[in-house]
Amino acid sequence: MSNEIVAQPNSQAVYGAVRAVGTLRPKFSPQQGRIFSDELNVIGTAFWLKEEKVLVTCAHVVQGLIGGPLELSGLLVVGNAGNYQRATVDCIDLAHDIAVLKLVDNNGQPIAGQDLDTQAETGIEITDSYMPISTQVAYVGFPLGNQLLNELHSPTYSEGVVGVEKKQNPNRKEIQISGPVVGGFSGSPVIELGSGKLIGVVSNGPSLSGNIFMAISWEHVGAIAKLAKS
Repeated sequence: MSNEIVAQPNSQAVYGAVRAVGTLRPKFSPQQGRIFSDELNVIGTAFWLKEEKVLVTCAHVVQGLIGGPLELSGLLVVGNAGNYQRATVDCIDLAHDIAVLKLVDNNGQPIAGQDLDTQAETGIEITDSYMPISTQVAYVGFPLGNQLLNELHSPTYSEGVVGVEKKQNPNRKEIQISGPVVGGFSGSPVIELGSGKLIGVVSNGPSLSGNIFMAISWEHVGAIAKLAKS
């Protein structure tokens, strides 16, 4: 019997929708006449929403880049397959740990048709309901930053199940997921495998065991996406 794992179509879609979030540190090179080096530091994950056509990540991934001097915080970039574009924080919701990023050119101006960075079929749609306990989910991101980057800068795919379908804290709604997670997965989309739709975003974790984490509810993701498009 073959042990080969065949990825489901929905897992392939989420795999294509994610982007690494990173920084380029200022490092002047007079010989090359350049200010920024090619030393990429991956700090988290972002993903494209299909209908809203916005790029979403966690607020805590990019919070330290806001308002700080560029020579310390670095230049924010997003991308995959070794191709990165400059980005800025468009909207940020610290209470719900969600942020929307905007692609910009070298002058800091928004790139027209920025959603063209991804093909339509690789964007993710948002669900409209909470999934019951034991629902199978998948999430894709860039755990451990640069440590796991290969030549293609491929993201890491993982699976889990819904442990608690809805936790309502004073500030936000979350979904408890049973599955392996480490730093760098923050901002990764969590999809329901059957439909391929977004149910949440990896936020808190890992637990002491490393096998339980909290995903920010799809409701908060949809709200900030609509705000960013307004």
